Amino acid sequence: MKATRMTFRVSGALLLGAFSACGGTGSEIVDDLGLPANLVVRTGDVVAIDPELSGRLASNFEVEPDLPAGLTLDPDSGRISGVPVARAATAAYRLRAEVGPVTVEDTIEIAVGNALPSEVAELDSRFDAERLVVLPQPPGKMAVAPDGRIFLTELMTGSIRILSPGTGLQAMPFATLTVQSGGHQGLLGLALSPDFETDSLVFATAVVPAAGGQPVRTQLWRWREDSGLGVDATLLLDDLPAAAINNAGTLLFDSTGMLLLSIGDVEQPSLAQDPNSFAGKILRLDPNDGSAPSDNPDPTSLVFASGFRNTFAMAQHPEAGSIYAADNGPVSDDELNLLQGGKNYEWGSNGEGFGADTGPELRHWNDVVVPTGLAVRDDRGVPAWPFSGAGSLFLALYDEEILERFEVSGSARTDIDSESVFLRFLVQGVANQPVDLQFGTEGELLVLTTTAVFRIDAIR
Repeated sequence: MKATRMTFRVSGALLLGAFSACGGTGSEIVDDLGLPANLVVRTGDVVAIDPELSGRLASNFEVEPDLPAGLTLDPDSGRISGVPVARAATAAYRLRAEVGPVTVEDTIEIAVGNALPSEVAELDSRFDAERLVVLPQPPGKMAVAPDGRIFLTELMTGSIRILSPGTGLQAMPFATLTVQSGGHQGLLGLALSPDFETDSLVFATAVVPAAGGQPVRTQLWRWREDSGLGVDATLLLDDLPAAAINNAGTLLFDSTGMLLLSIGDVEQPSLAQDPNSFAGKILRLDPNDGSAPSDNPDPTSLVFASGFRNTFAMAQHPEAGSIYAADNGPVSDDELNLLQGGKNYEWGSNGEGFGADTGPELRHWNDVVVPTGLAVRDDRGVPAWPFSGAGSLFLALYDEEILERFEVSGSARTDIDSESVFLRFLVQGVANQPVDLQFGTEGELLVLTTTAVFRIDAIR
């Protein structure tokens, strides 16, 4: 048995394989070319795969079925080359050649993904990225309806818009509030009821101007969706703290159906430790009437946890139930926290610890990254993504223009096993900072940036 080494070069990257060929008659087939198990390229990539047979002569190369459009096989040299011109789903291709009296063959799975949008500089090679829409106004947050529609907030106009993939933005806003613009103000958080299919309820937070003797403040609103428009507008909470910056305003429904609302420290760190202020707190309320649920740490208070500066993002693991919250520090000390009721996360405490009441921190950054969006999936779920393990936590880092992927494990999915860049945006005169992440109805990752909405999914 003699080993023969093959080298594959695809878009400048070397893929190495080895195969063995046994002597015998021409009718013998050896099912081992040592080809890579799979090859993933993008439309527009230059592909060149050259077999190196270590001096042995090979001829009459064949492949079946036909290679993806734009790729060809040289029957004399065995080179697979070209530039893929269209997306092609993963398929198995069998390459066969004659090496002396022996026929050798092997199978490689090839998938061709779409070319990356111009805004995307880097993406895990196993994934596709598609720009769904360029937005007319800077957005804040988004929420996905069971029918696949994407609700979006426009920070400065105070409008909630609806994006239907395939048809674009609905011309008429879902609803519009008069908002205070500038800084961290405007239309902030957004969430749909977990029972949206039956109750059609939409929730949003906004910083509104002073009026009627009341100062600039944060409000929590609720609408019922009817044919793409918001009706039955209801003000659930008024007079919540607000300032030019550090207003937070993120919304998340927990697994019990209660609504979490983050309130920033409104530029006064000491308020995060003041039990008489909602500033620097995460509130938990009944979405029906805005009251405190009986299972809150203090059943007479909306406060669920305290000691936050400016929490822009929250997400809950679908299996473990753990709630993650990303808090923004001043010029350092951005955090990824595990949110737990009754805990204090120490902002505004001047270094004071709280013992067993201190909230758990999962990741700490010494530099400024500005975490703005969180999305989490169980990697054992369907549809499958090419990850293994208990789960993936995706975090949008605004200042870095990247999506970071954390592989998480453990019963609570709080053990961070690895951290890597999943996607990097390219900034060329137009800002593409990510501001929110959500998973869509088909398991795709939706990314909201300052200019557009993108859809990320595995190449299949």
